[in-house]
Parts: sequence; C-alpha cells; structure tokens
Amino acid sequence: MIAYDTNILIYALEGISSWSKAAQAIVQSGEHEGAVLSVLIWQELMTGAVMRGDDSDKRLANILNDFSATKFAPVTLSICEKATSLTKHYGKQVYGYDAIHLATAIEFKAEYFVTNDKELLSLELDEVKIISL
Repeated sequence: MIAYDTNILIYALEGISSWSKAAQAIVQSGEHEGAVLSVLIWQELMTGAVMRGDDSDKRLANILNDFSATKFAPVTLSICEKATSLTKHYGKQVYGYDAIHLATAIEFKAEYFVTNDKELLSLELDEVKIISL
C-alpha cells in the first residue's frame, strides 16, 4: 500500500505540470495496489475547486468518488496523536495537514509516502519511506 501527498494528486488531475505523467502513474499504482490518503486531501482539493467558482468541484467530486482502491481515511484520535508526535519531534518540518497526511500513512502501514515537499523529503522515518515523485 502507498500513500501520497496532496501535491501528487493535484499534478495528476491538472495534467499541466512537468510532474503530471509521473503523478498519474503514482495515482494509477494506488488504484491497482491500494492507497490510503487522509480525507483532508479530499477537503484540500475540493476547497481549491470551490474557490475557483467554475463548477469544477462537481467534476472533481465525481473523479474522487470513482476511486476504488484508494481509501480516504478519516482523521482519528490515533492519527492526531501520531501527527502531534511527528511535529514534536521534527518541528516545522512536519506540522498541520502534512503531519496528518504522514500520520495517516503510518497508521495504515503504507510502505511509501510520495511527495515533492522538500521539507518532508528531508525526513527519515522508520515507519514509512518518504520518496520523491
């Protein structure tokens, strides 16, 4: 099972970045082998779509709801405790939504967490391997 950051899904869905093809491959891999993402990724993407004001939120919701092997996990107390522990240990390198995303990957025992976030890529965790797109 894999996990990935919001930026990976943005690259994959927008299809305009130099990272798009690689991101699409990660998303497809997650759909074949299983992926776990915090439900906050859903919220981040939908908020961006709603703020554009062009009804892209409806199309995006349909795409996200069609994911079958990608689980959008709720934020639980256990995930919050893991996120807080990560922030306590690493400080500003991992806090807020990033801490929740990583804690979700750890909670669900994802093998990899894919991101392009330089702060997250500098971390070395025992529980999940953080890799670059």
